Amino acid sequence: MTYLFFIIALVLCGTTAFGLRLISKPHKNVLLENTLAPEHLDDPSVHSLITEFRKRILQIVGTFSVASLLFLFNLSDSIILTLFWLYMAALLGTAYLVQVHYIGKMRQLILANGWELPIDPIRIDTKLVQAKNKRMLPWYSLVPAGILLMISLYQAWQLPDLSTGYLMGGVSLATFALFVYLWVIISRLPVRGISGDSAIDQHINDLTKRYWSLLIAVTCTITLLLLTVPLASMSATGALSTILLLLFVVLVVFLIVFTFFLLLDLRKKQDQLLEPAAQPRYYGEDAYWRYGFYINPNDARLFVPDRVGMNIGINLGKRSGQIVAGITAVFLLVLMVGTIIPMYRLDFAPDAITGEVQGQEVTFDAPMTGKTTVSLADIETVELIEALPSPRVRTMGVGTASYQIGKFTVAGDPARMFVDRNSTPILKVTTKDGPTVFYTNKKAAETTDLYEELVQKVSSAE
Repeated sequence: MTYLFFIIALVLCGTTAFGLRLISKPHKNVLLENTLAPEHLDDPSVHSLITEFRKRILQIVGTFSVASLLFLFNLSDSIILTLFWLYMAALLGTAYLVQVHYIGKMRQLILANGWELPIDPIRIDTKLVQAKNKRMLPWYSLVPAGILLMISLYQAWQLPDLSTGYLMGGVSLATFALFVYLWVIISRLPVRGISGDSAIDQHINDLTKRYWSLLIAVTCTITLLLLTVPLASMSATGALSTILLLLFVVLVVFLIVFTFFLLLDLRKKQDQLLEPAAQPRYYGEDAYWRYGFYINPNDARLFVPDRVGMNIGINLGKRSGQIVAGITAVFLLVLMVGTIIPMYRLDFAPDAITGEVQGQEVTFDAPMTGKTTVSLADIETVELIEALPSPRVRTMGVGTASYQIGKFTVAGDPARMFVDRNSTPILKVTTKDGPTVFYTNKKAAETTDLYEELVQKVSSAE
């Protein structure tokens, strides 16, 4: 777990550095969210400001790269998770504040030198509007993703644990629906004359729609494939399980690399097409790009291309955009609290993981998973083991170096884990028709006492 957080922290540093450096390079004559005339892009004062900004980027990334070494220390899971959330908030918050600061400095430089650009009248090319999607990939490019959706739904239906199957099937359906929605958004994005040359504007629009539709089709397909691989691994053993794990990692890396290089190539080609135009038409957009976000209540669009040329942003000037942003913020807050508090309970509460015989049933409970109740009449065997069997695949719950809690499959069979891996022995309860249960109390004596009580009650029932 510590190595995983360390790697994620370094990836975040690299991604942050990449994103900040990208806004320090002109795109459609936009530099640090401000539009400049071509002759001003090479002004010494502009170069000086950009150099200063890039130094700040290196300082931020260097500082947080060193700070990521904290994740290599042998700390409790709850402390590591808390540090990770604080690390992400500090890194992204610092990067954002520095970005906003230098956007403001660039704006001050423009005003001080009288470099404000005249606002051009909006040019609408009716021919371009009618043919805006002619090079967009057709809808049936999503058919491979649809096939994978059917496969993942079939896999989910075959799972012995119906609740897990419903969850995985629901995630697959929601994922496919989300990408179809994004497809519709891209197809409906309005176009404006950027260069004043109809041929150049047509080519830029064709490239944009082509690249973004390709990105959606590929990302949707790979994402659904990423959902089918874990489902397949639940019943895999030995070498096949290892191959599926490697396939999952390769697909994740490919998706990240593909996305970056595809959008970088699009940005590069757009800039090359605009070079003959010298000065792209300026519609006064700078006034609406505040603090790195687009805020324009007079714009009917909810989704707008960002100024870097690498993303689609939300118009926070619209009520619907504010609602989406608010829901996202609340979701992240709930996710943070919902992961940190249970981990603190696991680490510091004396009875976070419990097993108790009540009448003719035994109930197991732990944070971040529901209770599992087993009838004494359904128990086939009760034994104490020294190590968890393999291979294990977690389908829902917690899987760290210290805890195995939630729903798992063990050698293809369903299982419930309530295990503190720092405590042995492990109680293994095999049932007739239900999942096998693995349990430990933080105190080994408590686990042994429950074992002896179950052995006695099961024997007397027979």
